[in-house]
Amino acid sequence: MFRARRAGVLAALLVAAWGPLAGCGVQETAVVDAGRPAVADLLPPREGRMLLFFYSPSGELLPVPRIVDAPWPIPTEGADGPDARAAVTALLAGPDKAERRAGLRSAHSLPRSASAADRVLTDGPTVEVRLRLRVARLPAPARDQLVCTAAFAAHAQGAVSVSLVGQDEHLAPADCPLRPVPAPVR
Repeated sequence: MFRARRAGVLAALLVAAWGPLAGCGVQETAVVDAGRPAVADLLPPREGRMLLFFYSPSGELLPVPRIVDAPWPIPTEGADGPDARAAVTALLAGPDKAERRAGLRSAHSLPRSASAADRVLTDGPTVEVRLRLRVARLPAPARDQLVCTAAFAAHAQGAVSVSLVGQDEHLAPADCPLRPVPAPVR
């Protein structure tokens, strides 16, 4: 008898609690097609930032936008890109304080010498990065950082090959191993 009374009280409480919620006036509807999902570019405008490539704490190569003080012109085809040299110089200087706090780092083998960036030529299908250091023995992680930073500084999608030229050797052109995911057509 005690169980029946407790079950009855529990049922009455559930009905009393469910009643106001069930009668709120919101009717069930079918799925409504409202168009494509929203797409947003989360990076600051290209003329107000440089895109540097650093390694995450887990060892992944990541694009890292860094805001620049004064906007620079977006490079045009065949132009010598002062922004590409600035990006390579910033990469060689290493992560800034905020980037280090976030756990970002350069490859251990990448020299931390901002003065090592001599010139970056962006005229033609291949970007040429001239460095005041030896490039023949740079391991792949350091090369990838340099190649990706120069490629994305010279082309919005990083769709150019980059040749590293050092005091010891002229390396064959290489492509950035990272490619942006194409945004859906709107």
